[in-house]
Amino acid sequence: MHYLDRKQSFDALRNMRTFHDECNELFLKHGFDFVRNLGRRNIVMSQAQEKFFAQVLATKYSGVSSDGRTGEPDITIGELSKELECKLTTRGASGSIDFNTDYKTLAKKGSIDYLYVIADPEFAEFAVLFFEGLTVDDFRVPSNGSRGKAQM
Repeated sequence: MHYLDRKQSFDALRNMRTFHDECNELFLKHGFDFVRNLGRRNIVMSQAQEKFFAQVLATKYSGVSSDGRTGEPDITIGELSKELECKLTTRGASGSIDFNTDYKTLAKKGSIDYLYVIADPEFAEFAVLFFEGLTVDDFRVPSNGSRGKAQM
């Protein structure tokens, strides 16, 4: 049984889309292009992913919190004793999609659930991929210069 369902995902994505549009308006007001700077956009939207997915999970489970600071779980679901790592990505110019993680943290924790949200450049279409119990065996060993990030 998965603890995140399709309806919850749609609800969280709807909230993320609303927040995205509000951020885009603010950025445009100040002369910035929020949509075309995908790296910066995804960094800002990553926190929204954590917050809005935690909100929908909290409607079903107790003890749900989102922190996301370095070294802290993105989402904790106390009732289930689960940690959920959230990742937001967009297809790169070469067409690749990065599914990465912090290798050292994963090795320390042993196993973590992952929620990857893939957004198109316009932030209008999404794929939600949920993985339970990923370990370092599911990722490549980080290459030199990768700052500890490992690819699935």
